[in-house]
Amino acid sequence: MRLRFVPLGLLLASLTGAPVLALEDAPAASGATPDAATQAKLDLAHRFTRRVELLRDSFVPPQWMRAGDRLVFWSREGKDGGTWVLAHATSGELKPLLSGEQLRQQLSSLLGKPVTAPRFFEVAFTPDEQGIVFQLEGKTFGLGLTGGRVTLLPPEDRAALALSRAHFLAPRGGSVALQRPDGFAVLDSAGATVVERTGEQNLDWRIPERPWSPDGRFLAVWREDARAVHQLPVVDYASALEKVTMVPYAKTGTPLPRSELHIVEVATGRVTRIPPVEGETYDWFAGWNPEGTEALCLHLARNAKRLDLTAVDPMSGKRRHILGEERKDTFVAGLDFAVGGWATQVTALPEGRGYLWMSERDGWRHVYAYDRAGKQARQLTRGAFPVHEVVGSSPTGDALYVLASADSGAPYEHLFYRGSLKGGALKRLSSGSGMHRITLSPSGRYYVDTWSSRTQPRLRELVSMEGDKRVRLTTSDASELEALGDTRPEALLVKAADGTTPLHGVLYKPRDFDASKRYPVLAYIYAGPFTHEVPWSYVGNWLSMTAGGMAQLGFIVVILDPRGTTGRGKAFQDANYGRVGQTEIPDYVTGLKQAAASRPWMDLERVGIHGGSWGGYFTLRGMLTEPDFFKAGYAAAPGALEEEAIINEPYLNLPSANPQGYALGDNLALASKLKGHLKLMHGTSDVNASLSVTMRMAEALIRANKRFELLIMPGQPHSPMGPASRYVQDDVGLFFLRTLGAPR
Repeated sequence: MRLRFVPLGLLLASLTGAPVLALEDAPAASGATPDAATQAKLDLAHRFTRRVELLRDSFVPPQWMRAGDRLVFWSREGKDGGTWVLAHATSGELKPLLSGEQLRQQLSSLLGKPVTAPRFFEVAFTPDEQGIVFQLEGKTFGLGLTGGRVTLLPPEDRAALALSRAHFLAPRGGSVALQRPDGFAVLDSAGATVVERTGEQNLDWRIPERPWSPDGRFLAVWREDARAVHQLPVVDYASALEKVTMVPYAKTGTPLPRSELHIVEVATGRVTRIPPVEGETYDWFAGWNPEGTEALCLHLARNAKRLDLTAVDPMSGKRRHILGEERKDTFVAGLDFAVGGWATQVTALPEGRGYLWMSERDGWRHVYAYDRAGKQARQLTRGAFPVHEVVGSSPTGDALYVLASADSGAPYEHLFYRGSLKGGALKRLSSGSGMHRITLSPSGRYYVDTWSSRTQPRLRELVSMEGDKRVRLTTSDASELEALGDTRPEALLVKAADGTTPLHGVLYKPRDFDASKRYPVLAYIYAGPFTHEVPWSYVGNWLSMTAGGMAQLGFIVVILDPRGTTGRGKAFQDANYGRVGQTEIPDYVTGLKQAAASRPWMDLERVGIHGGSWGGYFTLRGMLTEPDFFKAGYAAAPGALEEEAIINEPYLNLPSANPQGYALGDNLALASKLKGHLKLMHGTSDVNASLSVTMRMAEALIRANKRFELLIMPGQPHSPMGPASRYVQDDVGLFFLRTLGAPR
């Protein structure tokens, strides 16, 4: 929900009782307009934060054709730069569909204005694969694989629908499923409506990913019932007559939404309701088996201690249980699973050969083979490393392809390996270090390897499985980005607070770093138990980009992945199971002290902490549990343990089962411990971490007679957008310049 309102800073006095710091070259007052020198620093920090925009690269994932080992990609650079290219994997030939100049001329004519440097983000083949479709400035264009002619497609054109987020084209038969705001419709090949359903308030229809059976006979649709779910009020302050919207938001210990699967038979228009599984669960549609005879569903128990796979017969509507995974002492899956991890959990093998299932039962995420009935056949991968994804298997033979972190010297890097459906050791196929994303050709003979590392900008390579052919498709040009200055982070390896567990991190310096000075230190934290934030690619992530930008204001900025985060095995993540909030800050404090022991330019008398969302929760945690170490903290849109169920319950169990864990992780109870400078920021339209978290924290601080600052962002969501994003970024910088000071 976006509201039309100018951002307003509601600033309270920042009197904390902490020792007064000598602030050099810092803004004189919290509400004052920055002087020219400070503004120049803020502008530079902003440029570093958005430095990815200086990277000249192709953002379009290449698309394989169904047959012929051919693919289309956008060539951004080189002699064929600025055009669509057809690659023939067998020969290695790269053939532009037209020249860049011809493409720009035709687009300019069709749009009625000059097109000089078009930027695209996706491409799709037409249903007959005789051409491609792409979008520019909200319009869809078609281009044949031969002839070099660009056409403007009407929105209702079947080819144009291939790029629509609201339309789902059947793989065969020509039917189309249409997602509407609260309902759906199914149209046959002639455009006639076969089925149409309209939702009700908090009782909606939703088409999942990969909804069609392979033959186009059946469509899977969810009906989602949120009528019993807690309603979060979101207030629109855009006018004097406030408007309130109620948004379903399942808080810990309150009812969850319910999902019911329905199967649509296109030929008859019949809609079959599939009875849900028992208990409160989170449910995902995992696609169809290759034969199209069963629809697959995943079901995670509310406490996340059990995960089940079921199959539904689309004709009878009967559900059968295939297999399950249970962990009574911890959890099977959490939020990372809910926001996308479910898509890599199970792979249905062709010809009824069973399933590949991901499990951490031996302490590491590995691949297990099951037969069609759900009986375990064998463990396919082994070792003290995680497998992240089954990329695929060979259409013939027993080759298995996975992304894994099997290099002990690079425990977080995603590398490409070949294994076997019979089990055994993995063979590395990746040519370089870093983070790899693999797209197999339908024949299984070739793949596209998209990868980068901290020092290598992104490359795309077309590779044969035997490794005898490697063709460069795209190369990022990072010259403009690197002209800003050295943006590469310094790697850190420290010990956790337990004194034994190694933790990885990165450290960012200003581009004008001077080792003879002493710099204030910022701990950039997220530490959510469902992700890791230390970057291993060239661009990194939003946290690392903002950390690199903030360093340009004259700070040493550190990011660590403490115990309890993902990517390092079950024991590493379970370090804080049931006690979130009790291990992460000790790991950060210990890690910062170790880093500073060999870096005299890190001033640990001036340490700040900053983060948003989970990072906001941990910013408060740091200020309240280590008040003598952290002198200043900026908590953006902080969460809390009593907020959304899927964010908290998998890692803490239900409140009724672990009241002590919730109580010990509660920040409100520690408000009286505050000593340093604290600022809170929250958007009024946040439906991820509700505004009530900040309001309750503010009340607790007031009751404890603790001074703090507060910035309310009217109409802004969880992450402020547009001009408000820059406003908050500058506000964070100004806050720490004022409270921690400049290098000395």
